[in-house]
Amino acid sequence: MATVSKTGTGRSDAIAVDNFQGVFNVGLFIALTGSATFNIEVTSDDPTSASPTNWFTVSGLTGLTAGSAISLTVPCNAVSINVTGGAGTV
Repeated sequence: MATVSKTGTGRSDAIAVDNFQGVFNVGLFIALTGSATFNIEVTSDDPTSASPTNWFTVSGLTGLTAGSAISLTVPCNAVSINVTGGAGTV
């Protein structure tokens, strides 16, 4: 289990995920303190060789303004929080 957070606008560190699962499924538990608008984004870039530059939004995980528990089923190499507005902590 990995934990990452981001306060204020910008991107959090990337969290590498196990993309070699037979059926890809990653549980995300999102907590928000204060007020912020954010996206959960994924990349197919290798997060261990360099800082990923190609981030993609996932349908239903954009413009979030509250905490949530979700299951990510889109195969990817890493997940990140992108805070697009507000000063809260995600």
